[in-house]
Amino acid sequence: MPIIGTIASAISGHLGLSIDALIVAGGGGGGGNLAGAGGAGGLVYASNQTLAFSTAYSVTVGAGGAGAASGGPNGTAGSNSVFGSLTTAIGGGAGQGDGFSTTGLNGGSGGGGSRGSGNYGLGTAGQGNNGG
Repeated sequence: MPIIGTIASAISGHLGLSIDALIVAGGGGGGGNLAGAGGAGGLVYASNQTLAFSTAYSVTVGAGGAGAASGGPNGTAGSNSVFGSLTTAIGGGAGQGDGFSTTGLNGGSGGGGSRGSGNYGLGTAGQGNNGG
C-alpha cells in the first residue's frame, strides 16, 4: 500500500523556497519460478522546484509490487510516487512468469522476461530502462 501524506510549506516571504526533489517509485515484483525479475521503480530528479509559502503539498510514496507465487504468472507492478503537482515517478514493471505466454510489464524500468521467452517490459523514457 502506498504511503500518502501532506507536507506544509510554512515559508515566510513572497518568493517561496527552491528545492531539489528526488522522487522514486516502488519496484515491481518478480515472476514466479525461474522467471523475470521485477523492474526498478522510476526515478525523477527535479531541480529548482519552487514551493509557495503557506501551501500544502500532497506526497505519495509508491509501494513495491508483490512477487508471484512459485509457478505463478507475473508479479505485480510497483506503485507510482508523486510530489504535489511537480512530478510523478512511474512504478516498476513486474517480471514475467516462467512458462506463461505473458510479457514482463512496462514501468519505470520494465520487468524482466523469463528464461524461456525473454519477453521483457519497456521502461519509461527518462526514468528507467527496459527489462532484460
